[in-house]
Amino acid sequence: MKGYVLALSAILLVACSSQETKQQTVSASDKIQTCVSCHGADGQSGKSGVPPLAGRSHEELVAAMERVRESYSPQPLLGHQLNDEDILVIADYFSSVH
Repeated sequence: MKGYVLALSAILLVACSSQETKQQTVSASDKIQTCVSCHGADGQSGKSGVPPLAGRSHEELVAAMERVRESYSPQPLLGHQLNDEDILVIADYFSSVH
């Protein structure tokens, strides 16, 4: 019986960990999509007056998003809601787009 309870606990722990990771990924993906809505999927063909993100280094993008987050600027829309992990994921995406 103890073995059954232990196995069930391990399965639930893995399932919960997997679900939490999936939720974090969806959250980062949603935030990337918000960036894309103004900067464009390629990071270059966004709305008029919006600076391009493609071609910028990972470090430059991280620093820029941290500045936006700290200033509580309403632009970009999610700037004040980005956590460190979101910033890294978004910087990974746009620094890899050419």
